[in-house]
Amino acid sequence: QPADPPGEIIVQPATRDVTPPGVMPAPAGEGPLIREPPLPRPPAAPRWRRYALPATLDAATFRVRSVTIRIAGVTPPSATETCRLADDAAWPCGASALLAFRRFLHGRSVECFFPYEEGVTDVTAPCRIGRIDLGQWLLAAGWARPSDLATDAYRQASVDARCARLGIWRGATPPEFCAAKN
Repeated sequence: QPADPPGEIIVQPATRDVTPPGVMPAPAGEGPLIREPPLPRPPAAPRWRRYALPATLDAATFRVRSVTIRIAGVTPPSATETCRLADDAAWPCGASALLAFRRFLHGRSVECFFPYEEGVTDVTAPCRIGRIDLGQWLLAAGWARPSDLATDAYRQASVDARCARLGIWRGATPPEFCAAKN
């Protein structure tokens, strides 16, 4: 007898008709039945996941256990980045952004929306505290820049913060388009 193909189980056809009364019997097959392996489980649906006391790495990134979560739509300054004031003096804007983010979190739980996938250690997701969108807050306060995937609302919040010279934009000369807005 030939060996079974890898991953398949050969089942001999039934020797008796087990069709219930009132149901047309299935046609008789010629040869053995092949039992298919079970289908893989569908991925978990995305949902809000809550994290208490996440360790912040920069103004838009935190770590919970072995997972690093980045807030979607924003690009934070690195914790060591320096920015220039109008008089060309340097100031630690990255450290200031991290401190402002930590103060805003103030021990509150953070919720992020994504599907859980076993073994994934790096996630980019929208996050919130209560009803406050953290990406929107970071951009409106001037502590981050919009990423390439930012929404129009995120981009507008960043423009408003830059024109108001908030956060990392403090002391910097606002762009020319800001004068037309005022």
